[in-house]
Amino acid sequence: MVDDIEEKPDFESLLHTDFRWPTEGNAPFTQSEDWEQNAYIDRFGHGRIVMMMNGYKMAGDLMVAQVARDRHDGDVLVFPVVFNYRQFIELSLKFLIATYGHTVGIKAEWNTHDLKSLWETFLKVLEGYGHDDAEGTDATVEKIILEFAKVDPRSFSYRYPVDTKGNPVLLAHQEIDLHRLTDVMHGLEGYFSGCDGYLDDLQKAGP
Repeated sequence: MVDDIEEKPDFESLLHTDFRWPTEGNAPFTQSEDWEQNAYIDRFGHGRIVMMMNGYKMAGDLMVAQVARDRHDGDVLVFPVVFNYRQFIELSLKFLIATYGHTVGIKAEWNTHDLKSLWETFLKVLEGYGHDDAEGTDATVEKIILEFAKVDPRSFSYRYPVDTKGNPVLLAHQEIDLHRLTDVMHGLEGYFSGCDGYLDDLQKAGP
């Protein structure tokens, strides 16, 4: 007799589950004997921020993929999608500044959520390495980042419906094309990845 094997839930089934009530013994943070079900968490080291920024980007992509399957989910998922993509941008800038800034006398900036400030600091890092933006890509990326800074200035707008005083948080848009947003984010991911490789080569080359 073949034992029944419980199928692992896919993303869509996780979104649309049957009604369930908490039961005695439920524990949210456990470790399975089946290692394939466990996610390894990097508790120490520089690699954790890389996993985080990639994870937020991937989560946004997966949610938009779900919207492609069921457009009605977009009205619910738009909030975490925008937040995740914004978090990806913030962590990517902080990672690049922290990794390559010290070589050209620029300190890491961990104490701000201001995308405009982080972008300006990153431009100083690029200038410190003698970067020449002949194709004008930096200007294109700047427009994207400043748009995120305008839409969600403090990484707050898509996490809460009201501010700390209970006043409604005003949103910049009533409708967003999530598929177009994802496409733009793919380009931004390519830019950050390219900068990482470019600055790494320059840093290793030394003065």
